[in-house]
Amino acid sequence: MAHALRYLTAAIAMATAVHGQPPRAPEQAFRFTVFSARPVEGVSFSPNLRAAPQKLVFYPTARSPRYEFRGALPLRFTDASGAVVAEATVPPEMHDVLLLFSAVEPVPSSGLRYQIAVLDDGAARHGPSGLAIINLSGLALAGTVGRADVVLKSGLNPTLQVSRTAKIMLRTTFKGRSYQSYAGELEMKAAERALLILFPPFYKGSLEVQSRLLIDEPPLPPVPANAR
Repeated sequence: MAHALRYLTAAIAMATAVHGQPPRAPEQAFRFTVFSARPVEGVSFSPNLRAAPQKLVFYPTARSPRYEFRGALPLRFTDASGAVVAEATVPPEMHDVLLLFSAVEPVPSSGLRYQIAVLDDGAARHGPSGLAIINLSGLALAGTVGRADVVLKSGLNPTLQVSRTAKIMLRTTFKGRSYQSYAGELEMKAAERALLILFPPFYKGSLEVQSRLLIDEPPLPPVPANAR
């Protein structure tokens, strides 16, 4: 009887352990590119549970090569030692995203070293002849894109349809006076799109924003797994 009780107790314990485990996080599949205004080196990710870490390549004036990920979120990025330096959670409705890396300042002695902004980069939201502007400058900006008047909110602004060439003029107001913050000219081919990222001024007290203009072609829809 004692032996039977021990076996029954062990069986109950095993069943409780199995059923008490938290449910496995659902997997997501998406493609992504990365960009950073400042150099980022030595950062990797694992495309899936069975794959070896893959090193990211950052370009100074363009999106990176396109990467694929399938697995549970968050997507974690590691350095050469294997320490996690950044994490990203992508909404399930997004299948092509741009991950904007920015360094955490001051640099922490441990933990995450980069913040990541997730941008829906699919062709449905940002297609050919589209100009998207991300205002990270900290300034209230308004002006013109071609002949259209624009008032930029902080963060990602709605995509504008523009011609192949367009002049962009943006101003800000300080102490009741208007100052030019950005001036540039956009040139695209028919199949291309543009992303203008506006960063804070380089010098304290300046009203001239830093910028990066990324031009590429929208990604083709991903190939369904059963069609590969």
